[in-house]
Amino acid sequence: MDIEGVLAISFFFGTVFGIFYIYFFTRHRERMNLIDKGLTAEAFRRSEDPARTLKYGMLLMGVALGLVTGYLLETYAGMPEPLPYFIMVALFGGLALVIYYMQFGRRQQG
Repeated sequence: MDIEGVLAISFFFGTVFGIFYIYFFTRHRERMNLIDKGLTAEAFRRSEDPARTLKYGMLLMGVALGLVTGYLLETYAGMPEPLPYFIMVALFGGLALVIYYMQFGRRQQG
């Protein structure tokens, strides 16, 4: 039996469990302290963004378009392999977020 593999897997899951435990334990303790002081946990609630799904959808569509364009650049323009993917994903993903901001971001601020 490979002891290094067992140790690596145990360490990984132990680390993930530790991070979640510390996060939820700390959050619980903060909220209990707020309740003891007579305050509510409204400060921890996230503001509702009705167009959040649209923003992430546009981002994913931009990433997908970037991957397709990167493939086309690699295949037909002969660019070295990882370069067109990184450039096009960043370009089209960022472009999708800029378009989202131009359509919806200004309305929410103003």
